[in-house]
Amino acid sequence: MPLNRTGFGFALLAVGLATVLSVSRAIAQTSEPPAATPPAGGALYKPPLRGAPGGRVGGASRGIGSAAPTIELIAPRDHTGQTASATPVLYFFASQPVTAPTQLTISAPLQPAPILETKLASPPARGLHAVRLADYHVQLQPGIVYSWSISAITDPKDWSRNTVASATISRVVPDAQLDSAVRAAQPAGRAALLAGAGLWYDAIAVASETANVDRHAALDELLTEGGLAEPLSYDRALAR
Repeated sequence: MPLNRTGFGFALLAVGLATVLSVSRAIAQTSEPPAATPPAGGALYKPPLRGAPGGRVGGASRGIGSAAPTIELIAPRDHTGQTASATPVLYFFASQPVTAPTQLTISAPLQPAPILETKLASPPARGLHAVRLADYHVQLQPGIVYSWSISAITDPKDWSRNTVASATISRVVPDAQLDSAVRAAQPAGRAALLAGAGLWYDAIAVASETANVDRHAALDELLTEGGLAEPLSYDRALAR
C-alpha cells in the first residue's frame, strides 16, 4: 500500500535519525582512547605514607673549585627511599669524569663502624653509574634506615675538600603479590608497578635496565619526580 505524505515524512525522519545516531556512535568510538592505553610517563612514584625522614645531600666539593665534578645520588629528595631487596642496585650521577679515588660507604645507626666501606672504580665519564651491593657481599636488614654515600677523595686528611654525596635507604619486607605482578608485567610496565608501591630504588633499577624498551620514559619520569635535573637532562639526551 503506498505511503501518504505524512507517513513518508515520518519514514524519512526515522532514517535520518538512525543515520545521525550511527555517525555519532562512530565518532564517539574513534575519539575515545582505548581503556587499556596507559598514560604517558606511567612510572608515577608514590612515596611511602609513613616514610622515614632523610633524603639526599648533594656532592660538590667546597675546596677544589667549580671545575671539580659533582656527584648526585639517584635517591628521593626529602625522605628515605625504600627497597624490597637485601642487595639493591644503587645509582649515582657524575657530572664529568672522576679522577680521584672513589669510595662507597654504607652505615647503620648506633654502629660505630660502617657495614661497608670500599673503593669503587672511579667514573670514567659523565653519566649514571650503578653500584651492585651483591658484588660486595653485604645485605640490608628490614626496618633499618641506612645512610649511603659516594665520595671522590682528593684529600684524605681534610674531608671538607672531598666531594661527598649521601642519601638514606630502608629495606622493607617483600610483597609476594607485588612481586608476582611485576614478574607478569611487560618490561616497560615493571618500573611503574614498583614506583607506585613506593619502592624507589627498585623502580630506578628496573627503569634503568629497561630504558631501551620504553625509550627512557620510566627513568625520565622518576628523575623528574625526584627533582634530579642534571641526571634528567643527561638521560633525555641519550634517548634522542
